[in-house]
Amino acid sequence: MKRANKSVKVTRDLLVRYDKPGPRYTSYPTAPEWQNSFGRSEYVEALADAASRPDQPLSAYIHIPFCQERCVFCACNTVVTKKAGIADEYLDYLDKELALVAELLGERRTLMQLHWGGGTPTYLTVPQIKRLMASIQAHFKLGEGAEVAIEIDPRVTSRDQVFTLRELGFNRVSMGVQDLNPKVQEAITRYQTEEETIDIYRACREGGFLGINFDLVYGLPYQCEETWEQTLKTVIELRPDRLAVYGYAHVPWIRPFQKQIPDDTIPVSAERYELFALARQMLMDAGYQAIGMDHFAVPEDELSHALDERKLHRNFMGYSVVPAAEMIGFGSSSIGEIGGCYAQNHVRLADYYDAIDRCELPTGRGFALSLDDRIRRWVIRRLMCDFYIDTGALLKEFGVGYSEYFAEEEKSLGEFYSEGLVARDGENLQVLPLGKVFIRNVAMVFDAYLRKPEGHRQFSRTV
Repeated sequence: MKRANKSVKVTRDLLVRYDKPGPRYTSYPTAPEWQNSFGRSEYVEALADAASRPDQPLSAYIHIPFCQERCVFCACNTVVTKKAGIADEYLDYLDKELALVAELLGERRTLMQLHWGGGTPTYLTVPQIKRLMASIQAHFKLGEGAEVAIEIDPRVTSRDQVFTLRELGFNRVSMGVQDLNPKVQEAITRYQTEEETIDIYRACREGGFLGINFDLVYGLPYQCEETWEQTLKTVIELRPDRLAVYGYAHVPWIRPFQKQIPDDTIPVSAERYELFALARQMLMDAGYQAIGMDHFAVPEDELSHALDERKLHRNFMGYSVVPAAEMIGFGSSSIGEIGGCYAQNHVRLADYYDAIDRCELPTGRGFALSLDDRIRRWVIRRLMCDFYIDTGALLKEFGVGYSEYFAEEEKSLGEFYSEGLVARDGENLQVLPLGKVFIRNVAMVFDAYLRKPEGHRQFSRTV
């Protein structure tokens, strides 16, 4: 079933009413609900549960927290330093954590998805990159056809690093681009010339990577349609296989360094949406398929095929086609989703190191999902991936009927039905083209934690 790419008209009235703080739903329950009382003993139990399924594949995320400079728009957990040797010490601890987790997983060691993120993974030198990959392969096995991906920063990545990554088996690369306009780059303290971006992109093509992704960000300071359009034209001419077009999350109460960005330089509401709408239309006109709420892929890409077949997956690494439902996180601040739990490592390097020095898992917090959590997570993920709830699949998966279980939610969806955001397709729920713009709002209806008096957290804007 091929999905048509459609443009939609979004009124200012809709934007005013629906553009509000809300989760991005890379997890459910969302991270603000996770508990410090969930620690290493709970994670050990989750890993023991995972070990009882030795034939099922896994995904793994490796966090490299280091960056040479601070990009003030970024909300990732990073350590900004140029201190020589700090990465070698970190790799020592990563190896120890890999060994601890592998032992608890028993025979379940096959990875079908491996992703290095950060920070800046290419902060590591070529010898360090080789060392880390050797450490991973000493404890885990990459399955045949595994997706092996890495995030790279063109400003600090060399062609030698690119070709080394390909030789080590990396087959996908994600490049941080954000915006090519110098004024925007100066405002976010990320100085990245168009020439640097193109050179590393071409190196990746020469290296034979199976897929190249660009990350773009809309809603950044000083962005306007004219300059944003020029960035999009340059990107489309290069034609990466995938693009992730994220909305800038201005959360200075969480990342105080974002206070360096003056509020009056940041596009808001309708202006912000028009930037995304321009990107979406230009990419679709160039032949890209819209994937989920903020990704785009060429028609021949795996994501496009998975969308057509309703086989998309979504985890902390974004949209994926890999059928590995459980994921392990390694490194400071990394997150795992395994054994019916979320587990996040300590964010501070000192805490992460101290735990491993005691031969303990460095778990800082987490969450054990109830049956209700798992049902709602399934529904929210299907909305975020497929824009569709197959009530028969829900019944088969959990033994619950949609209409009975979500009777209250259906009442809350009444406004969305009347606005033309959602509709019923027989017994199923379908998100209409207009509703895709506000998919986070639709998903929020099914979030039980937002109904609690303390459940109204400060998130980024939904549009």
